[in-house]
Amino acid sequence: SMFENKRSQFLSVNVIIFFSGCTILFLISQLYSVLQVSLIMKGAGSVLLLSSVMTAMVVPRIFLLPVAGFLTDKAGVSRTLTGGTGILGILLVSLAVVNQVNAVNKYTVFIYAVLFGGISAAILPALYSAVPALVSGGNLQKANSVMQFISQGSLLAGPLFAGIVIGKMSDNAYVLMALASIAALFLFSRVKYKEKQGQAEVPEGSRAAVQGSYKDLFKLPVLLLLLGFTAILNLCVIGPQQVGFPVVAMNCLTEGVDGYTKLLSMTGLGSLISAVIIGNMKRRENGQSIRLILRCSLALGAVWSIFSFGSSRLLILGAAFAAGLLLGIINVLFITVLQQLTPDFLVGRVMGIQFLCSAGLQPVSYMLTGVVLNQFSISQLYLISGGSIILITIVILVYSYKSNTM
Repeated sequence: SMFENKRSQFLSVNVIIFFSGCTILFLISQLYSVLQVSLIMKGAGSVLLLSSVMTAMVVPRIFLLPVAGFLTDKAGVSRTLTGGTGILGILLVSLAVVNQVNAVNKYTVFIYAVLFGGISAAILPALYSAVPALVSGGNLQKANSVMQFISQGSLLAGPLFAGIVIGKMSDNAYVLMALASIAALFLFSRVKYKEKQGQAEVPEGSRAAVQGSYKDLFKLPVLLLLLGFTAILNLCVIGPQQVGFPVVAMNCLTEGVDGYTKLLSMTGLGSLISAVIIGNMKRRENGQSIRLILRCSLALGAVWSIFSFGSSRLLILGAAFAAGLLLGIINVLFITVLQQLTPDFLVGRVMGIQFLCSAGLQPVSYMLTGVVLNQFSISQLYLISGGSIILITIVILVYSYKSNTM
C-alpha cells in the first residue's frame, strides 16, 4: 500500500537511530530533575534551595543557547551533537562517582545543576537542526511531530518512569543515567547526515556566507517577525501555566493545589495527541502553515480566557487539554516553518534563538505573572495574557495580508 511505502521512506535506520538517541536524552533529563529533588533533600533539605537550583538551571541557558546555535552552524550538527552528548556523559559519570562516595552537599548539587542545565540546553539547537539534515523537506513536518511526541511523552511519562527507576534501583539510578548518556553518544555517532552538513568545512569562497553570522537574520523579516511572535506567545503562556495553574487548581478543583499536576498532565496529553494529529496531516506550504499557526493562536487566546471565568471542573480540565493541543500544533508547525525558511548556514543559530524565545524567557514570564497576580486577580491574569495573544496574532495577520508575504 501507498502508506507503507511512504512510511518506509520516512523511517530509515538512520532516522530511527537518531530518534532513539533523542528519546534517551529526554528521559535522562526527566530522571535528572526527579533525582535532583532527592539530592537536595539529602544535601540540605530546603525548599528555598530547590527554587534557587531550578533558577540556576535556567540562567545558563540564556547565555548558552545563542552560543550553542553558533557552534552548531560552525562545527556542523554531527560534531556538536556527539560532543555535547559526550560532555554530558562525563558529567553524569562524575555525578555517579560523587554520589557513590557521599560527597553530595548543597554546593555540589548547585554546580551540577548549572552544568547539567547548561549542557542540556546547548544540545537543543543541534537536536532540532539535525532534523532538516536528516529528512527531506516533505518529511520535515512528520519528523518534527515525532520530536514533539518524544519530548511531550517523556514529560508526561518521565516522572512516572523516574519514580519506578529510583524505587527499584535507588542510588544505582545515577549509574543508569551515566550509562544511558553513553548509549546516546554511541547512537548519535552512528547517524549519517545529508551532505549539506559539510558546509562548515567548505574553503574560503563560501566562508564569507557562513561567517555572515546573526546579522543575516535581519535580511529575513518574516523570520524575525515569527521569532518575535513566539517570544510574546511564550511570555503569555509559560507563567500563566506554571504559576497560574496552581491557583486555578486551588480555586476550581476539589483536590485543591494538588490538582495542579492534573492540569499540567491534561496540557501534556493535548500536546502529545497534537503531535499524532499533525504528524499525519498533509504537508502545507509555509504560508498555509503560518496561517494555521495564527488561527490556532487566536483559538489559544480564547481558551486562555476560559481560565478567567470558568469554574466547572470539566470546563477547566477541557481548557487545559485544548491549550496543550493548540500549543502542540503551533510548536510543530512553527519549528517546521523556521527550518524551511532558514538558509542552511543559519539553522543552528535560528534554533538557538527559537529556544531562547521559549526556555530562555521562563524567568521573565514567571516574574511578569507574579507582578500581574500581585496587582490583579487570577482571572485578570488569563484575560490579559489571552488578550495579548489575540492582539499580537491580529497584528501579524494584518501585516501578512498587507505585505502578502504569506
